[in-house]
Amino acid sequence: MVRLFIAVDLSSEVRSKVIAFRDAVSNSGADVKPVEDENLHITLRFLGEVRDDLLTELKHNLSNLSFNSFRMHVKGTGAFPSISSPRVIWVGVEEGEDQLRALHDAVEELVGKYGVSDEREFTPHITVARVRGRASVLGKLINQWRDFDFGWQTVDSVTLKKSTLTPRGPIYENLLTIGLK
Repeated sequence: MVRLFIAVDLSSEVRSKVIAFRDAVSNSGADVKPVEDENLHITLRFLGEVRDDLLTELKHNLSNLSFNSFRMHVKGTGAFPSISSPRVIWVGVEEGEDQLRALHDAVEELVGKYGVSDEREFTPHITVARVRGRASVLGKLINQWRDFDFGWQTVDSVTLKKSTLTPRGPIYENLLTIGLK
């Protein structure tokens, strides 16, 4: 079995600004598990555990993705399920959100039968930290960054990633990158 997901990677410019927010969250005194620099991304579809013998077929299906590249504007911050009771701290997408949803739907058509079912509504975001415990200081911090402009980037590819869980956190490996038109 191999643990898989499909993602949009961040440009270095956007990533550096997201890291600044992530570091502010990490240094806030809240009990959080920050996402490592190299692991920041937008998950289009989490597949979970997939049998090894299905990997070739899944890659083949995903390679049939036909989608136009587009620009997205990474802006704003928030928390799931809410700022008052945060479990996941995220950076949002302001423009390009509709295209990301359509890209998610196109990916879902090609690989939806693999792995776990995707029952939650897709909300484009970049997870920067998971809250483990005390989080009272996070609401104010999230609101301070609420309208922060993390920048624009072109979405010109999606990547199938393998996730290996370790005690220190997940290690991601790119298995296939599909360019967009």
